[in-house]
Amino acid sequence: MGVGSVLIYMGVLGFGAMISPGVGIFGGLIAMVPQSVTEMSHLPAYGLLTWLLSDVLQGYGWAQRSALHVAIVTALGFGVGMEFLQGFVPGRVVDSGDVLMNGVGIGMATLLILWRSMSADKADTLVPARSCTFHDLNKGARRP
Repeated sequence: MGVGSVLIYMGVLGFGAMISPGVGIFGGLIAMVPQSVTEMSHLPAYGLLTWLLSDVLQGYGWAQRSALHVAIVTALGFGVGMEFLQGFVPGRVVDSGDVLMNGVGIGMATLLILWRSMSADKADTLVPARSCTFHDLNKGARRP
């Protein structure tokens, strides 16, 4: 996954934020979706953005914690910026609830990323039962 993928995804999120409900093809589609669904869609949308940003930065050699901090700030800043810009779009309003949902999605993604890295660290220290014999265990084989 590269920077281009993240920028395209951010463009898609930005496009979605600037659609006027009921205006045009996409606006008509948005108008058909219940409000609760559009509000809850912020959770996976900004969670995925956080994961993508963190993954790209780690791909450039950043430490996981540093990449995650920058991803959190960038995703949250992007979400606040989109909400601000929605104030200028007819039929859209600035909604602090959307920013809250963005933050919850970012937080959930952060916890998932940290949980996966912790479980991956533990997996490196464990010896899978099928990959060694009793003789290997007695000799201390496969110790990290």
